[in-house]
Amino acid sequence: MALIMRGAGEGEDEVDIHLAEIILSKRTKYQEIMIARTKSFGRTLFLDDLVQSSEYDDPLYHEALVHPALVIHGRPRNVLVGGTGEGAAVREILRHPTVERVLTVDLDDDVVQACREHLPFFNEGVFEDPRVEYRVEGVEQTIAEAAPGSFDAIFLDITDPTDEGPAASLFSAPFLERLAPCLADDGVLIAQCGELEVVDLEMPRAVRSTLLEVFGWVHVAYQFVPCFHSLWGFAIASKRPLERTPVDLEARVARLGPDLRVYTPLAHRAMLELPPFLDAMMRTPGEVIRGRASDVIWTYPSKK
Repeated sequence: MALIMRGAGEGEDEVDIHLAEIILSKRTKYQEIMIARTKSFGRTLFLDDLVQSSEYDDPLYHEALVHPALVIHGRPRNVLVGGTGEGAAVREILRHPTVERVLTVDLDDDVVQACREHLPFFNEGVFEDPRVEYRVEGVEQTIAEAAPGSFDAIFLDITDPTDEGPAASLFSAPFLERLAPCLADDGVLIAQCGELEVVDLEMPRAVRSTLLEVFGWVHVAYQFVPCFHSLWGFAIASKRPLERTPVDLEARVARLGPDLRVYTPLAHRAMLELPPFLDAMMRTPGEVIRGRASDVIWTYPSKK
């Protein structure tokens, strides 16, 4: 049996991922979830038939998502994660010794509980950590109830903006305008912004341009993620310009512990330095997302 990888876009050749064993397959209130053992990537989480996380690629994605932004910030204390999922982002956030509280929310508790049962290596027990509060709710509700300046960092590790999926409106300028007051003046927002496919940069350009409607500084980091079959973009945004390479970078990275599998001071610099030709392409403005993302960019169709 095979499924289409995320790297296969509209009009492109399909890229198959082969399943060795289906561990769980069920429909939740919001989406189709499947956990399977794959021949190339180990145990893998799929939502609406799209790869979300894989065992073998875990550090490539999650260390790139979390550490560049939090190291740039330097002293994050209160962190919000929109999209708990398998819990791996929370696991990496807790490496930062200044973190006092992580509020992590997810609309679909069925996904979180399935990952806790069948993919425990992703979260490594973070839900038992006293610094972590997990809530079953949409991140829109979380920010609506949050006091101004509540968070030093906000992660939107949400699913792709599929046509009818639960994250379709979370890439929009109106949502970001509601979110921005919850971020401290020196805080950082981190959002996955899709594949950096040189023949089609529609989604990352749109996400970057939409963030620039709300935030004064936006930078796109990247990492190659094999199970996505693509370079993947991570947008870092702030209300004011940030220093991408702190003078004490090596010391900040050393505080994260000795068992990092991808992230190093050299990797930090590389993740934040797009190849010049790609950086120039990314600076071409995209269409600002003002409603559902699928209104302005092509997105993977939902299986609903």
